[in-house]
Amino acid sequence: MHGELSLRLVRLERSRVRALALIEGKDGVQLNRPPAPGKWSALQVLHHVVTAEALTLAYIRKKQQAGAALPAASVASRLRLLLVEVALASPLRVRAPAVTADVPQQLDADGLRARWDDVRRELAALVEAFPNEFIDRLVFRHPYAGRMTLAHALGTLEAHLEHHVRQVERALSVLA
Repeated sequence: MHGELSLRLVRLERSRVRALALIEGKDGVQLNRPPAPGKWSALQVLHHVVTAEALTLAYIRKKQQAGAALPAASVASRLRLLLVEVALASPLRVRAPAVTADVPQQLDADGLRARWDDVRRELAALVEAFPNEFIDRLVFRHPYAGRMTLAHALGTLEAHLEHHVRQVERALSVLA
């Protein structure tokens, strides 16, 4: 596995462990209660994150089939990642793309965790088997920022998760 991909995957998993620790030991009622009208509950936020990761994985798998026909990355890919990181670290709110914004009203924490485990296993397998000759190819298209490499896609997932970890913390602190 390429070193940068491995490092990004480890950092992404650390963020996931932090997110799951926030909901550990909490009851389903608290985890499913929105902190305010029109806001997502802690589990709805995490459902959104898992859905985004699953869709990212599926998109990369599909694009990977293009092989050498994939466009090569440029400095623009790195700039797109920086744009996403800055946007997600800022207080600005960006509407979630429709495909990830549809969240159920009630969720089961154990079921969500199991689904996330599956997605992460598949993501790790993809990263492990990712061909070195595609490292600098644009295999992912962020809905707002555009096309990126796999490493930058993983960085985007990490920034996205960290943004939502803060949202889960806020949702749970309001209800405490």
